[in-house]
Amino acid sequence: MPELAPSYIIVGAGVFGASTALYLSRQKPSPTIILVDRFPYPCPIAASHDINKIVRSDYGDIFYCKLGLKALERWRTDPLFEMWYHQSGLLKATDHNADLVDKTLENYKELGVDVGAELLRPAELKTRFEGLFSETDLTDVENILWNPSSGWAEAATALKYTLDAVTQNGVYYITADVTTLIIKDGACTGVRTEDGRTFTAKKIILCTGAYTAKLIADSAPTQTELQVGNRITACGVCEAAVNLNAEQVEKFKDAPAFVFDANKTQGETMPPTPKNQLKFIRDIPFKRTVEHPASGQRISVPFTNKERSQWTTPDKMPTSIKKEIATVMDGIYGKEVEGLIVHDIRFCWDGITPDNNWYITPHPRCQNLYIATAGSFHGWKFLPIIGEYVVQMLKGELGEEERKRWEWDRSLEDVPRNVLLPEREVGDMEV
Repeated sequence: MPELAPSYIIVGAGVFGASTALYLSRQKPSPTIILVDRFPYPCPIAASHDINKIVRSDYGDIFYCKLGLKALERWRTDPLFEMWYHQSGLLKATDHNADLVDKTLENYKELGVDVGAELLRPAELKTRFEGLFSETDLTDVENILWNPSSGWAEAATALKYTLDAVTQNGVYYITADVTTLIIKDGACTGVRTEDGRTFTAKKIILCTGAYTAKLIADSAPTQTELQVGNRITACGVCEAAVNLNAEQVEKFKDAPAFVFDANKTQGETMPPTPKNQLKFIRDIPFKRTVEHPASGQRISVPFTNKERSQWTTPDKMPTSIKKEIATVMDGIYGKEVEGLIVHDIRFCWDGITPDNNWYITPHPRCQNLYIATAGSFHGWKFLPIIGEYVVQMLKGELGEEERKRWEWDRSLEDVPRNVLLPEREVGDMEV
């Protein structure tokens, strides 16, 4: 009897799910691929659905530096992605890991790549970029990395066009809320949806980000060997957007992207979008821990209330959260943001790992179940390439270094603590 044709169910249509579907759909002969997400694409509550995202290769970890350079090349040259990428340059400053910017430059040197990056002293930054950062709070910052080759991409739009390409390639996009995986006798054979439907395939791939732990707990609450445990924590950050008038656009139009992990500011900003929106992010994450009675676990789970996880008006957010956004705006731009009013605000949730590495791996204790997720707030920029590695994993062809970094049972002991792992609960901010 001939072997049945390959078939896949991908749960989650964010960056991991979309890129995986793209690369699977290019396989010959073409497999049967079902991509399931709770919303029509692009999902408005996913981390991937955003005004914009930073695209960079600036990593202290040379492994991700190499991946970032590969992704950047695709952003610049691939017809599917190049129209959404903007090379604005990137500033990065930190006061808690002063060696990070030096290590990034060393990585470029070791890789033999000249990206034009340089170190700026605080006094020099204040005179660059037409004085836009003349009042930036640079307390305890020694050096700032400036990389003119980095930039940002129009996030939701790039994701939408990727998914357009996916469906044109024959992928079945199903709008449904997956409530449980179908697991029996140590194997996963499909998924059940909230509306009562079931879908089956030979391989099930979870690209479920911040929702991964809860989905597995809901699906097999008594099977402790399947649970996520401390591998992935659902974390949120707050981000906000300002609608700029023509005069304000002119002021900020040549601004670089800026990752400013220093002093009380702890945040990010990017240049205005084509829709004249200026975005800010507060880089101090939070979690939302709840009891999961069926499995006896305490799990961090994003809000199900769409007003907390998709763009909404500031009046629907607590005062303390709006104050944190104001801290970022003032800390980065000082008087330059006087008169700017936040028009839109949301919580952005992602799955965070203790070591900042993703999971692209078979589940070792459940046949036919695969994990491709946990972007840890730095996965989105790899949209053009990440699916290539997921397909390699599905075929058992992943390189040794990638396999060890992304496997399910890698050791998480004695690794430096990921600074994005939250120490606060979102409930403590609801004032």
